[in-house]
Amino acid sequence: MDHGDPEDCEIAIQTIKELYQKDIPILGICLGHQLMALATGAKTAKLKYGHRGPNHPVKDLKTGKIHITSQNHGYYVKEESIDPKIAEISHINLNDGTVEGLSYKNKKIFTVQFHPEACPGPEETSYIFDEFIKNL
Repeated sequence: MDHGDPEDCEIAIQTIKELYQKDIPILGICLGHQLMALATGAKTAKLKYGHRGPNHPVKDLKTGKIHITSQNHGYYVKEESIDPKIAEISHINLNDGTVEGLSYKNKKIFTVQFHPEACPGPEETSYIFDEFIKNL
């Protein structure tokens, strides 16, 4: 067991697998992003240096916009482990290229690694909540 390893959240992962089978909107943030990925067969790995603080540039691949985000995590979803039939990458970290968001195919589910609810500065990522509300 490694401190903060999302793979240790076995009960949560099992619950998320069950929720994934239902037709309900889900928004995963930070650990929720990692747990949804694990529940759908992807893998996580420990970052050499965790993403901590309010100044992490993230690119939204749908719009091409770059947002400065707040983050606090030590693990990431391994890009090569994501099944392209299940999810597509929606956001990437511009510092190290790690996956920062996933959009799940044929589901009203998307997840982000950063904290769109944090307010350490700009509120430019609040659109994440608008997109989720449209799914409700």
